[in-house]
Amino acid sequence: MAKTKVLMIGGTGIISTDCSLLALQQPDIDLYLLNRGKTPNFLPPDTKAIHADVNREDDLRQALAGHDFDVCCDFFSYDQAALESKLRALRGHCRHYIFISSIMAYRASEHLLKTEANTPIGNARWTYGWEKSCCEMRLRQECADTGMAFTIVRPGYTYNRVRFFNPWSISHWRSWTLAERLLSGKPYILHDDGMQLCTITHTRDFAKAFVGLFNNPAAVNEDFHITSTTYLTWKRVAEIQAELLGVKPVFHCLPAEKICAVVGYGPAQKVVHCCSHDIYDNSKIRAAVPAFSCTTSFEDGMAESIRFYRDNPAFQQIDPAWAAWFDTLAKIIG
Repeated sequence: MAKTKVLMIGGTGIISTDCSLLALQQPDIDLYLLNRGKTPNFLPPDTKAIHADVNREDDLRQALAGHDFDVCCDFFSYDQAALESKLRALRGHCRHYIFISSIMAYRASEHLLKTEANTPIGNARWTYGWEKSCCEMRLRQECADTGMAFTIVRPGYTYNRVRFFNPWSISHWRSWTLAERLLSGKPYILHDDGMQLCTITHTRDFAKAFVGLFNNPAAVNEDFHITSTTYLTWKRVAEIQAELLGVKPVFHCLPAEKICAVVGYGPAQKVVHCCSHDIYDNSKIRAAVPAFSCTTSFEDGMAESIRFYRDNPAFQQIDPAWAAWFDTLAKIIG
């Protein structure tokens, strides 16, 4: 029986690394990664890789010449122009295109428990979410025109050992910034009162659902969000992190508008999104991938992350801009 030939565009990022690792364990999957080959990664050295600048269409065409894929997973399109170049390069060479969007594509909803059906996309409050929405619509049109199958996947808040989870738009390579504040006894900034509910998903759990969509008839021309079904408040998230670090947190609560006034709306957009409850009904993905379940608790996942950072101090990078913003915010009276 022929293996399913899968292309991961990216494949070494926060979400995609565990997806790649799980795909490599499947005897019926022949996995290829497509990236520049410059990002440090935790994949086996013999993983098949195609190196190209994924944002340059000529590079893509040259690198992919002679390849046809059963499934292409796009972790690396953040706007329509980036998606368009990949669609042109892969046109006629991909049977099933899986686009990684985001829950940030959803508009604000009156529903506490969001489903794919009751929560429309088109989030104009955040550039990232709006661009992902536009990419979704463009992909649907491409597939209607060409007959290629599509699946749209919207991850929720995700983390793994190299991302010290936080609700801020801090690069994961510098996410230790929040841990450093907790360890130093500096005020931990909470948006509003920090009592909004959220779901946080370890990428190992996300990968179970994601890889289960390959060669899955239930995934064809469908959209899914994939999140944990354990709900935490943002304040509890910080409390768990502090407990695992062995410190007592000092909280400083500020309205989102005051945070935006200091940080700027661009960097603070993610926090604005966090100012309402953000929980999801996963019935649809569970029906499509019955084996999907989330087995890594936030406590266990964060303990693993903290061990990684303590064992690898070179990764304890601090974002100086965010550190300065937090210091300024800590001086503001809520």
